[in-house]
Parts: sequence; structure tokens; C-alpha cells
Amino acid sequence: MARLLDWLGRFCARNRRWVLGIWAVVTVGAVALGVTAGGTFVQQDRLPGTETQRSVDLLHQNFPEVTGPTATIVFHPQPGVPLSDWRVAVQVGKAIQQVGELPRVASVENPYGHTGGAKGPHAVVAVAHLKGTFRDLSINDLNALKEATEPARLAGVDVDFGGIASMVLNQPKAGPKEGIGVILALGVLLLAFGSFLAAGVPIVISLCAMAVAYSLIHFGASIWQVHPTAPMVAAMLGIGAGIDYALFVVTRHRRQLSAGMEVEASIGKALATSGHAVVFAGGTVVLAICGLWFSGITFIGIIGFATALAVAFMVIAALTLLPAVLGVLGTGIDRYRLPRVRPEQSTQRWERWGRHVDRHAWPYAIAATMFLLFLAIPVLSLRFGIMADSTLPRSNSARRAYDVTAKEFGPGWYSPFVVAAKVPAPADPVQSTESTKTAKGWMELRREPGGRLAVSPDDRPAPNPEARRLGEELQRRFRGVPGVAAAEAPVINGDTAILTVVPATPPQAVATADLVQHLRRSVIPPVVAAYPGAHAYLGGESPAIIDMATIVRARMIYVVCAVVGVALVLLVIAFRSVLVPLKAALMNMLSIGASYGVVVAVFQWGWGIRLVGLDQPAPIVSFVPLFMFALLFGLSMDYEVFLLSRIREEYLRTNDPHESVVSGIGSTARLITSAALIMICVFLSFLAQPDTTVKMMGIGLASAVAVDATVVRLMLVPALMSLLGHANWWFPGRGRRTSGRTVAERDRTLEPV
Repeated sequence: MARLLDWLGRFCARNRRWVLGIWAVVTVGAVALGVTAGGTFVQQDRLPGTETQRSVDLLHQNFPEVTGPTATIVFHPQPGVPLSDWRVAVQVGKAIQQVGELPRVASVENPYGHTGGAKGPHAVVAVAHLKGTFRDLSINDLNALKEATEPARLAGVDVDFGGIASMVLNQPKAGPKEGIGVILALGVLLLAFGSFLAAGVPIVISLCAMAVAYSLIHFGASIWQVHPTAPMVAAMLGIGAGIDYALFVVTRHRRQLSAGMEVEASIGKALATSGHAVVFAGGTVVLAICGLWFSGITFIGIIGFATALAVAFMVIAALTLLPAVLGVLGTGIDRYRLPRVRPEQSTQRWERWGRHVDRHAWPYAIAATMFLLFLAIPVLSLRFGIMADSTLPRSNSARRAYDVTAKEFGPGWYSPFVVAAKVPAPADPVQSTESTKTAKGWMELRREPGGRLAVSPDDRPAPNPEARRLGEELQRRFRGVPGVAAAEAPVINGDTAILTVVPATPPQAVATADLVQHLRRSVIPPVVAAYPGAHAYLGGESPAIIDMATIVRARMIYVVCAVVGVALVLLVIAFRSVLVPLKAALMNMLSIGASYGVVVAVFQWGWGIRLVGLDQPAPIVSFVPLFMFALLFGLSMDYEVFLLSRIREEYLRTNDPHESVVSGIGSTARLITSAALIMICVFLSFLAQPDTTVKMMGIGLASAVAVDATVVRLMLVPALMSLLGHANWWFPGRGRRTSGRTVAERDRTLEPV
């Protein structure tokens, strides 16, 4: 591969105009495709195999109008505007009527009525059931909701949107705050290179590649259901990784130019060495993230694929676009230098540090391990919770909608449970005429001449009396369960009954999750058992997230095995060693555990929660630890590859396991530290995003990189490498190396960073 990369670097440098032209066309074309044909980022609407999905499938048969996406619309008056005033009430009613008349709205209901004391109602909540699926939603549809509610705003009533509407209306977008991370990364590059021109190259390369990747992800949202978190996580990891990859290649290139090597030869050599490490490091990240497909949850796999796509484009840009840019700059890459900045002088200081750790290997190995285990202590209290509108910042419209609803009606009314029950229809159809109220209104059932059972006005099936009795019995049982605030009367259609159950606690509370499990295991089954062939399933927004957490727990072991297995195979191929990959996997586990502990302490315990833009502790989203594991394992392998590649190069040259560690630390510590600082700056800049999941990712990734680049790479790795000595490089079928090596053998050696 080294020869191929050397040829590729020379080719791109020699044909730089063609390469730059192709990248320009690809970038402009991808951006145009994303802008003109990009879709809407939405959450997955299916969880196959779960009770929530079974409830949705059952409702599709007889209540299709309530199974689509919903928008919760909360009307609450401004100070001094009484909602009891008939003129204000008329405008609110007009707004709700206009919402119901929209082409994309199937029905609108006001499930909670009005509340208030002597001065009248304080809020009105309407739930709009939209036609189609999540994939059918667009910004235009939801902007129409805002326009339809304009009469209420003109009357002095504030309107906030919650539920799926808030998620789609708040599409992911980067702003000036995220740009701060890039500016800070530029500052780190200036200190690393001491040159404005050299520092700007990695930034330009990564932004070009990110523009292509982001545009393709946006276009993919028009074909698949892409979660709103996907583009932000892809941008977060992609930009950080892209700058790092370019940093290592440019560093090697500048070092070779200063040694007198020609430009084209230096570019080829840089790709054959540092580029080789970039391929292995980027490949490890991509394959590790793709391991998320083993989670069994489609939208998590799609987030992983989007992130892997961004990293893959960063690798491609580092191997093609970067050599072309370096070819254009030629020997002038070090122009516009910073005065009195000489980064090369740090090598000797890092070598002294490496010798210090080598002489005190046992104390550093023990201290570093204990520190990582200490940071991981909060993981013992980790609990998965529901990330609902109630956990968003107060500046978010959905959070305001929840606060008003919780204050006026109760904390559980915003996200009620839905129970769908079905009893097989009796063999003998209904013989008499009766009326029953359904979600669509009143239906008249009658026997027509010839025996046909007719239903007017919409030909729905006759209500099954057993379904009614089952629904009423479930309602009575629910009302007697502690933690249930209300159980609405069942609505019957054919052999299906639908009930609304309101918890007394907010969606993110532990008590709410416990209530879901209690109803499913202890309340519903005994009632259903009395009706032969009957089924009843509890679903809704909160139960759906609980079901997702259950899937994540069950599939976590498969993701871990896939990610670790792929990484071990790649490291064995890269280093032809047994202990080095095993040691790397173990240390990665320690650093990941430490990052988990930081996330739990900040978000679940609430330590410094306001610093990340939240006003209360938030539960850990079930898929965040799963996703962080794949990302962090891949990122940790990045630094592992860059450091160990240099150590292995020195070991193969000198056969000295101790001096090779010292030399490897001296030549790569500054680069790894700079790369880590860049990653940290980029990750922390995404804390400005309103999405709590993105905030968790940012804190988790930043803390993991900080720990990995300092405690692990500068203490634990050199200490363990020194303790293991020659055993680090043992491989089956190959004995211990001696200092004598042939030139041909040395030429076949991987020559990394």
C-alpha cells in the first residue's frame, strides 16, 4: 500500500489542476444537490418487534387517522390578555379550525378541554394528526401550521409547537457558534506549524470534504428517514478527523522539505508514511461506526452510516485534494510565519518525558489506570431515560409548550400512553341498530335488505360488544393504578378499542418508565386473559423510547463485539503483533468508561449542567452510550495507530524496546496533543446546538479525547510498552527480532508517521 500511496501523492501533485477541478465540480454539484433535492430530517417511525410497533400496527387497521405524525399546539395568552374573553376565544377557535382544514391534517382534537379558575381558562392545547408518515413531512407543511395559527397570535396569544412538529421545525443547522470551534482549531494549528499558510491548509481541506458529505447526507434524507442528530454528529466528527488527518500529512511533508527533499517526492513520501497511517486510522473509524448496524435499530445505523460517510470523505480528501494543494503551494508552504514560534523545539522536551515515564513505568501504569477507573465511577449509576420536550432548554418552543401543558393540566398530559386492544369479532353479526361514538364522530349501524351490515357515513365495521367491554374493563383497572392521573373512556371501532392513559409524572421521570412496565406486565395481561383471542398493546411516545432502550441493551454486546473485533483485526494487520492490539483494546475500554462517567456526572447528576446550556439534569438517551462506544473506539485507534506506528518504526530500526518508545513519544506527542486539542475545540463548539443528544455527544467525545491524548497516550501506553519490552512485537511464527535486518526486510516495513 505504501507504494500505491506514494504514486497517488505524486500523481495528484503532478496533475493538481485536474484534481482541484474535479473536487470543485464534485463540491459544487453535491451542494447543489443537497440544496435543491435535500429532504427533511425526521425520527424513525418504526420499531419492529416492539409492543409500541404492535400497537401502531393494530391502530392502522381501524384508526388510521391517529397513527401518523402529530403536532401538539399550545395556545397560551400573553400577560394582560384573558383567554376567557370571547373575542380572544373566537380567534383561537378560528386558528384551530384553520389547522383542521389544512390538506396535510387528518384531524384535530382538543383532548384536555380548558382549565382555569374564576378568571377563565389559561391555555388551550390542540393535537393535530397529520396524514402520511414521518418521511412525508416537509418544512412547508409545518410552516403552514404556523400560518394557520396566525389569528391567535394577532389576538395576543402565544403559540408554541411540540411533538414531531418541533423536531421538524427545528432542523439542524450550523451557525457562528459552531464556527468558533474551527477558529480555535486554526489557533492550535498556528502553534503547531508556526505558519499561517500551513495552518490554513487542513482547515480548507476538511471544510471542502465536509461540504460534500453534508450535502449528500441532506440528499439522503429525501430517500431515507435520517435522524436530525445525524448531520450534526457527522459534522462534529468529520471536521475534527479531517483536520487531524491533514495535520499529520502536512507535518511530515514540511519536515521532509526542510531536509531538502523535492516537493513532488516529499508529497509522495508523506502519503506513503503518514497517509498510510491515515488510511488505517480512518478505516478503523469507518468500520467501527458501521458496527452500529448491529444495534438492530435502523435510525441508529443510519446515523452511523452518515458519520462514517463524513470520515470516509475526510480520508479521500487527505489522499487526493491535500496533495494537489501542497503541489500548488510548493516550497512556500511555510510563508507568513508567526514570530518567535518554533514548534520543532518541543521534540527534546517530549523525549525527556518519555524517558521519565520509562524509568517509572510501574507507578505511571498504576496511577493512570486508577485515575481512569475513578472517572468511570459515575457509570455505576447510569440509567437510560426518555429524552422528551420536557428536557429541552427553556428557550425552545417545545419546552415552553410542555411547561404550559404541565402547569395547566399536569406533567403527564403532554405525552399520554395509548392502549390499543382488539377482540375477534363474534361469528354472528350485530342484529340491531345502535350508535357508537368513534374518533370520526357518530356512526349509524343498520341491517339492510339482503342481510348486508351497512355503516354510515363511512362504512366502518360494527362495534364488537366484547371490544367495548374489554376497553371499559381496562379503563376501570387503569384508574385504580397508582401513578395514573387519568384513563379516558375507550373509543370503539369494529373489534378495536383505543384508550388514552395519562401518567401522573413527567416523561423523563423514572416513575414513568416504571409505570409503563407495571401496566404491561401486571395490569393489562390479567384483563386481556379473560377474553379469548384478545390482544392489548401499550404504546405512545414515552413507551416507544423505553422500547428502544430495551433493544439497545439487548444488542449492545453485538455492537461491542463487532467494533472491537474489526479494530483488533486491523491492528494485527497493521502492526503484525498480538499484544499491541489487545493492549490497545483494553486501554480504549478504559478511556471510553471514563468518558461515560463524565457524561453521567454532567447530565444525569447535573454537575455544571448550566454550562452546557441546560437548566435541569437530563437522562442519558439510550443510544448515546452505544453510539459513543463506536465513535470513541475508532477515535482512540487513530491516536494508537499514529503513536505505535512511530514506535514500531524505531523498534524495527534499533531493536531497542525502551529507546523506541522514547523516540516515538518525542516525535509524535506534539502532533497527538495538537490533534487532540483540535478535536476538543470542534466537539465543544457543538454544545451550542439545542439538541440535548448532540450536547451529550460533544461532552462525551471531548472528554474521551482529552483523557486519551494525555493520560492514555502519554502515560499508560509508554509505561506498558516499557514493561512488556520485546513481547510487544511478538507474533506467531516469528521469533524475537535481533538487531540485524536485511535491507529488503526493512523496505517492507510500514514506515508511518
